[in-house]
Amino acid sequence: MMTQASVEKNTAIKRISEMIDKIMEKENIYQKLDRNELIETFSKLLDKISPQEINSLDNLELTKRIEGVIIVDAMSHLLDDFTPEQIEIFEAGVAGK
Repeated sequence: MMTQASVEKNTAIKRISEMIDKIMEKENIYQKLDRNELIETFSKLLDKISPQEINSLDNLELTKRIEGVIIVDAMSHLLDDFTPEQIEIFEAGVAGK
């Protein structure tokens, strides 16, 4: 038997998953991201915040929050495809050299 907490978490994950699909469909930049990895990220976040808080948000507010997390995730992978030389140039530019 599932506990109330796991039911609420599953409800939140289902809602978040549907919104991730809509966001990824709408924005080409997000289509390269791993959907399952994103859902896992949100699942871990739900261990830190209450699913009730997520479930109480309206769709617009929840979409904004999900997009914020997706943007951070996308930015964290930005340098993945860079060569060592490109990373060096990027780091020099960031450092203002």
